[in-house]
Amino acid sequence: MGNETLDEKNSIQGDTHEGCYFGLDTPPDSQLAKTFPLHGPNQWPDEGLIPNYKSIVEEYIAEMRNLGMRVLKILSLSLDLPPDYFDPFFQHRPMIALRPLHYAPVKSDPDNGMFAAGAHSDYGMLTFLVTDDEPGLQIIKNNSSGGGEWMDVAPMKGAFICNLGDMLERWTNGVYKSTEHRVINRNGRDRYSVPFFWEPAFDTVVEPIIIAMEEEELNGEGERAHAGHHHHQQQQQQPKYPPITSGEYLLGRYNATHEGFSEK
Repeated sequence: MGNETLDEKNSIQGDTHEGCYFGLDTPPDSQLAKTFPLHGPNQWPDEGLIPNYKSIVEEYIAEMRNLGMRVLKILSLSLDLPPDYFDPFFQHRPMIALRPLHYAPVKSDPDNGMFAAGAHSDYGMLTFLVTDDEPGLQIIKNNSSGGGEWMDVAPMKGAFICNLGDMLERWTNGVYKSTEHRVINRNGRDRYSVPFFWEPAFDTVVEPIIIAMEEEELNGEGERAHAGHHHHQQQQQQPKYPPITSGEYLLGRYNATHEGFSEK
């Protein structure tokens, strides 16, 4: 509890939540665990204390991986890329984190630097979130002057809330923006949520794809203007982010936000 401080600039204390991480269960003596940080065996609660917990979590992770692959195809198509463009980076050894979270029954005081979860964007590609019925999640809604206002995101039965992460923003060169969000506990009640973080393999080089996403101009007859205009726009775009490996980026963010985090 309080180990994580997501909004380092505006918080006076650790965020009032606790959680644990489950990843791809990797034997400690495997080449994968020996080669990359953030890979290893999961620590499961005692079967006698929580019967079937391990099998249910593993089944959920498998289903979420299937969902992640489906959404990647939709993302690729939205960017005019082949539907399987992202598949090679996620199919075999994605970095995943299922993170059951408990928010303490403590009221937040955002004006005085006390948050259930401080303002942040998720670090990876996509987050699929389920929550209980307690409100608290907010996203920032930008206005035209570049400021922003916080807007409540209500939980919806039978649906996931999907956050776009920093890695997706970098990969698409800013075509998709990562979602800044926070959690404010107004009621002073317990709150539970379960995000599933869906990330490419540790050694994936995330380098901006230059995509011409501007709308093509229409001529007077409502037909598309000549393709040359679109091509010219594409030439003007420059990469906004340097290449970085997926693992390197995640380690940097964890190190900044988790007290006592060690890359080992």
